Amino acid sequence: MNKIIYILLMLIGIKNYAQTKAQEILTYQEFIFNVISEHPLAKSAELKEKVAKAKLLAAKGGLDPYLTSSINQKNFENKEYYNIFENKITIPTSLGIAITGSFNNNSGEYLNPEAYTNNTGIWSAGIELDLLQGLITNTRKIALDQAKVYQRIAKNKQLQLVNKLVYDASKAYAEWQQFNSICNILQSNVELSERYLTNIKNALTNGEKTAIDTLEANVYLQNNRINLLKYEQKLVEKRLKVENYLWYENIPVAMQSHVQPETNINYYKFEEITVDENLDDIPMIAEKRAKMESLRLKQKLNREKLKPKLKLKYNPIIKTTDNTFGLSNYLSENQVWGAKLTFPIFFRSERGKYRESKYAVEEINYDIAVKKKEIENKMIANEQNQEALTQQIKLLQMNIDGYEKLLVAETKKFEYGESSLFLINKRQENLIASELKLLSSQNMLIINYLNYLLMTNTIVPTE
Repeated sequence: MNKIIYILLMLIGIKNYAQTKAQEILTYQEFIFNVISEHPLAKSAELKEKVAKAKLLAAKGGLDPYLTSSINQKNFENKEYYNIFENKITIPTSLGIAITGSFNNNSGEYLNPEAYTNNTGIWSAGIELDLLQGLITNTRKIALDQAKVYQRIAKNKQLQLVNKLVYDASKAYAEWQQFNSICNILQSNVELSERYLTNIKNALTNGEKTAIDTLEANVYLQNNRINLLKYEQKLVEKRLKVENYLWYENIPVAMQSHVQPETNINYYKFEEITVDENLDDIPMIAEKRAKMESLRLKQKLNREKLKPKLKLKYNPIIKTTDNTFGLSNYLSENQVWGAKLTFPIFFRSERGKYRESKYAVEEINYDIAVKKKEIENKMIANEQNQEALTQQIKLLQMNIDGYEKLLVAETKKFEYGESSLFLINKRQENLIASELKLLSSQNMLIINYLNYLLMTNTIVPTE
């Protein structure tokens, strides 16, 4: 079981886990796996990876062979001026080389002599070569490399979305559990106040207490009920916040009123938080590093464009007759070839784009360094917070033990007529205040560790 589930289940208690089904308990494990598998944001995050695959498919399309076919005819006054039928196949490669093949069959009285073919047409096969700019680095190759990098970017974006979703859902569950425990404590306090009131009424009947004691007990009871109602309303808000994360087949799910979170918070020391100097695997940093790689590919392409363009093509021509076709008809002098040189005089456009891409790489490199430092400092602060909260919880637990003993002692004194209801309620108020502080500190410790898991990309359960 992943570390997040193990720790949180320990914190929120699993002593009565075997009875959870009968008690209609929504466990953290059940809740968080529902979030991962059913929440729309989790499903939406999966689309980013699909979009990346679509981009890769589109980039591979730059290497797809393609056919070009055209026909042009002119007939005027019963004369065929020309009939030009041209077909060509081009097979691109990841280098600046394209393999070509063509078939031309042209005729007509006024056909341009250079387009002349015999009655059976002519075939040609050859290559087109970008000799300077684009030979090794070209738009097709860079587009394919960038599409592969985008897959990494999309994967890390997906991780960040799911991590944040699990973090928010876990935080909502922890708060729901906290306020549920608070209401249980306050409900017990109300029940205790009711027993005090009943006992004092009985004592009043026996002449052991006065009417003012009954009034005092009744006032404390009403105050405790008001306090309980206030926190019950807050519990409803926390419960509704948890419901925001419950979905099934794209339909939001509402919990039944009797469904409860896991209870019995117990504090267990977390595993020691360590600051790993290698933060490159953290999704936020990994995404930025992938973006930097994409920018470097763009920079590489812009640098390639600082070269002049020299395009060569060579196509040997193969004659055909009615009876023969093949290499036997190939003559070395039958060929079409050409060259084209393009050389911008100043290269200002190319130099400007190259510098822009270079500065973009430097900028994101600075951003990565800053983010790494921020995460490192947050992890150090997180470790210090854990230690402080751990000590605080231990002291609060000691206080609770002390207040419980004082309350028991004060109650016995009250039974012997040596104390007052006022002192008992003060003891009870101090005990409840310490219990609520303990719940708050334990919740802060859970959130603190969730922050650590979020930063280190370990918050999503893997089992």
